[in-house]
Amino acid sequence: MIEFNGIDIIVQHRMDDTVVRRGLAAALRVPESRVALIDDVSDYPEAGDADVVCVSSSVDGEFTRLLSVQADRLTLPYDTRAELMRVLCDVIGTKYLTPDDDSVDPYVMWFVSPGTDPVKVGLDSVALDDGRYVIDQHV
Repeated sequence: MIEFNGIDIIVQHRMDDTVVRRGLAAALRVPESRVALIDDVSDYPEAGDADVVCVSSSVDGEFTRLLSVQADRLTLPYDTRAELMRVLCDVIGTKYLTPDDDSVDPYVMWFVSPGTDPVKVGLDSVALDDGRYVIDQHV
């Protein structure tokens, strides 16, 4: 079991809200009706109205959408955070990047692709400094 309070994922393309909501509900084991998707933090739901809130923002580069997934605290039936990342990727069906919480290097992220285990990648530092997510190398 792991404790979950949030994850940022940068997906390759904008996805239909229904796909995102269903995928988050399945991976995070909450009812779909308890997942709120918003484009602006001013639309943040009142406390108790949602178990999971996902703030969707546009970004540039090879990956074009940041999904900031937040929860107060959920206990999930996964052995590791990597297992959660893999399941989430499989249910939303697209490649994504997510920060490596154990690395002090802001240019190293996890790359997750459906059906595979997460791998660490290095991002192009110049591109990231310009707000673009571009994979430079596998770490």
